[in-house]
Amino acid sequence: MGQTQNHFPPKDPSDTCVPAHSRQGELFFTARVVLHRLRRTVADFFGGLRRCEKMHDGPYSVVVGESRSKLWSDKRPAEAAYQNGKVQNLKTAVQELDCALLLPGQIFSFWKQVGRATEGRGYVVARMLQQGCMIPAVGGGLCQLSNALYDAALQAGCEIIERHAHSRAVPGSAAAAGRDATVAWNYVDLRFRSRVPLLIRARVTPDELAVSFCVFPGTVILAEDGDARSGSVAGSEPQAYEPARTCATCEETSCFRHEGHAP
Repeated sequence: MGQTQNHFPPKDPSDTCVPAHSRQGELFFTARVVLHRLRRTVADFFGGLRRCEKMHDGPYSVVVGESRSKLWSDKRPAEAAYQNGKVQNLKTAVQELDCALLLPGQIFSFWKQVGRATEGRGYVVARMLQQGCMIPAVGGGLCQLSNALYDAALQAGCEIIERHAHSRAVPGSAAAAGRDATVAWNYVDLRFRSRVPLLIRARVTPDELAVSFCVFPGTVILAEDGDARSGSVAGSEPQAYEPARTCATCEETSCFRHEGHAP
């Protein structure tokens, strides 16, 4: 199955060259985000994008793609509250994702399935990568889930419709292995489709996040490497990233968004 990576919008506002610590840069960034969100909302409305239905019973017992990642990736004391927040956000998001059934030809959209991360839906403040820095934001940490979905989708032979790589390295991220997929409501999304029915299972244990794709016994899918789908798997090459900064570790205290103290 052909691999494509349609980066919509063409350039992520997170990669803007305006300094992140200036108020002018923040206003410019916000204006671009609003524009991209509006464009995506209109495109999805007319494109007929829909959520996957839940399938709680069924013979989807064969795992064809699985990704596991550690929850507690940053053990610095100053980051403890944000790590707890990330885990809470992942627990909230997997409730919308677990047991989702992706039908043949249907496009899976991370944001369409998970929904917007708001306080009213149970999301809390955690770290989110924006303009090279890990900043506090409601719903932060969901990229660990999109990373896992992208990794499992590649293993399951899915066609990647849209995927955006991170601009910086996040502690514990799959970015270094080229298996990352950053998301930002709603204009930076992860989208893929399969030509066989796939049941998505997701859970958060005390130590890790686990995402698996399951099919009927006897279902034939294309292997991850060396098949007619493509000569190589998109995004599988290791990449070099600069490390992301946080207010707990950087020395740029003049930034107007600097937290000033640990939460």
